Amino acid sequence: MIQIKIIAILRRCLPGTTAAVLLAFALQGSAWAESALDRIRSTGVLNAGTRADAMPFAYRLPQAGDKEKEERLAGFSVDLIEQIRKKLSEKLGREIETRLHITKASDRLALVASHAIDIECGITTPTWERQKLVDFSIPFFGNGTRVMVLRRTAKGFDDLRGKRIGVAAGTTTPAILKQHVPDAIVVEVPDMATGFRMFAAGELDGLSNVGIVLRALVEKSPLKSKVILLPRTDALSYESMACSLPLDDSKWRAFVNQVLAELLDGVDQYRGGYFEIYDKWFGPRGIVYFPLDAIVAQKLSTSIIWLK
Repeated sequence: MIQIKIIAILRRCLPGTTAAVLLAFALQGSAWAESALDRIRSTGVLNAGTRADAMPFAYRLPQAGDKEKEERLAGFSVDLIEQIRKKLSEKLGREIETRLHITKASDRLALVASHAIDIECGITTPTWERQKLVDFSIPFFGNGTRVMVLRRTAKGFDDLRGKRIGVAAGTTTPAILKQHVPDAIVVEVPDMATGFRMFAAGELDGLSNVGIVLRALVEKSPLKSKVILLPRTDALSYESMACSLPLDDSKWRAFVNQVLAELLDGVDQYRGGYFEIYDKWFGPRGIVYFPLDAIVAQKLSTSIIWLK
């Protein structure tokens, strides 16, 4: 009965979820009683997920010297997952292998809820509705939702009336846009890479997501000097980002939280493990230069209460 109720929630919250994932979710049964931490101990494998369309959080990177140019995932959230893997190896006394799975905005929660993956880290915002399906770690990032448009398209939100704004399916962005830009036409796209191609081709008038993702998308594009982000100074909505975890697995959630809290220790003073990873991807030599905002650093630093 509980499985039926949760599948109904999945269908309502995630209309793009495939029937195969829902079926796998339904068939897990009593196996869910085992903590992810215990399963990782017995198998030696951490199944983790992240999106491949959210540079610099995670993106596909061709492996140098590989004739077939097989791709691997790299990025900020990939490095966070690697830190969790290292701590798992230390805690469990054995080498743990990470198997990274590419998730989409539309299937990431179902993959966690079905225990197909143990954790998903990327640009997922915790909400009360989502927490009916999965649990969340403490936040590890914060940024605001904005809209990217060509300079000639709009100078402010009044100019977005009737404009086609692309959003990734399965995200919180459509609701934010409907609240702040009700007269815009929201167009769901399968992923941000597709959305950016449509935007560049003129099939969309704008693209909406957290500002840092939009900036990374256009960073090496000929459009970089031709776009603006709206609002120009603030954001439509502040979004905290956290890792998604299987529901009601307190042992695994506590472990992940401890790892993240230890990394975040010192972030308000721009030092420590978290800041080193942040500077790698968002610093002067990173994929996109995005200095850590002092207010965001203070919000993230509150997580060190878990270390007391």
